[in-house]
Amino acid sequence: MKSKSLKKEELKKLKAKLPKSKITIFTTFSRAGEKGLSVAQMSELKRALRAIDAELLVTKKTLIDMVLKELKSGADVYGMEGSVGLVLGNDDVYAVSKKLYEFSKKNKALQFFGAIFENNFLGKEGFLEMAQMPSKEILIGRLLGMLTYPMRGLAVALSEVAKKKGATV
Repeated sequence: MKSKSLKKEELKKLKAKLPKSKITIFTTFSRAGEKGLSVAQMSELKRALRAIDAELLVTKKTLIDMVLKELKSGADVYGMEGSVGLVLGNDDVYAVSKKLYEFSKKNKALQFFGAIFENNFLGKEGFLEMAQMPSKEILIGRLLGMLTYPMRGLAVALSEVAKKKGATV
């Protein structure tokens, strides 16, 4: 059981970090009657998140709720079953969500409740949709492919016309 001073310190940390994060993902790593993540798995997750400028915080629902009420995000922490962990992403929100989603595919105990993105609460489905999107590099590559396709088609067609005219002359 944490002392009142420790809870105040934790609340202060949450109030400082939550508004600054670009995305806050609500996860659970342990539910009643289910096997949760092991210490080694939690350490692996924290290490992977640290590499992409994100962090995992585990604290009491009461403290999280106090901060969320100030932010007016619309998230209901008490409706989330089991232990609640917050993943705070400070840089690339898609990289954080993708990394977390990939980790959850290997470790079924890690599940999602949703996320706060751009001060709006996304449910589990909205978050999973974001997490499953292709990476920025893949999307840029697809866009370039779509933009160059008509020009390549025209070049091939003109090349074929030139070959036919050259063959008949």
